[in-house]
Amino acid sequence: MNRRKQQNDMEIEREFEERVEAKYRREPLKRDKKRPKPPFLLRFLAWCGVILFCFVVGYVGTGYVVEQFLNRPITPDFNGDPTERTNIMPEMQRATFSVFFPRDGSLVSENVDVVSRTFEDTITEAVQSILRFSGIEMVAVLHVFRDVETVYLDLSSPFLEILDELGVQTGTLLLNGIVRTMNENFSLSRVRFLVDSRVISSGTTVDLAGVWQ
Repeated sequence: MNRRKQQNDMEIEREFEERVEAKYRREPLKRDKKRPKPPFLLRFLAWCGVILFCFVVGYVGTGYVVEQFLNRPITPDFNGDPTERTNIMPEMQRATFSVFFPRDGSLVSENVDVVSRTFEDTITEAVQSILRFSGIEMVAVLHVFRDVETVYLDLSSPFLEILDELGVQTGTLLLNGIVRTMNENFSLSRVRFLVDSRVISSGTTVDLAGVWQ
């Protein structure tokens, strides 16, 4: 009786072991213990390193691409059509003007060829020609501004000394010559003279405070 009971117990135990073994063959044993995470500071530094690396690579790569693009010569293809060239870049314009300047107590004129791109450049060249014909080499035209019929001529500071040396009569002729040149060539009837971008209201041989016309 006991022997049979022992056999039954052994069979039950063996059957239980076989079932357990079959179950673990179908489903692998899961690990209860999880892998520990690294410290937060270490993870933070690692992410910072990755971000910094990506930033440096992007910055250097972008700089290289931009440098290569800027160094590449750009030559527009006009396909032989001159109108396309004119629309893209203004060509130099050549014109002949009569400029007036003082000589022997009166105004005389000379024709000059002016090559420029803009209207203001043309006025600058004309005024510089008047100064050159008048024997004035130290004065430069700094800026030119237009306002309807008025042109503002900004001259360098030696212009005041030159006016004092010329005296009232010749200095007045010089300014009248500039006004006449502006009127006959550019339809500008009024001229305002500035010196180093300032209005000179007093202390000059020839009055520069008002508008010459």
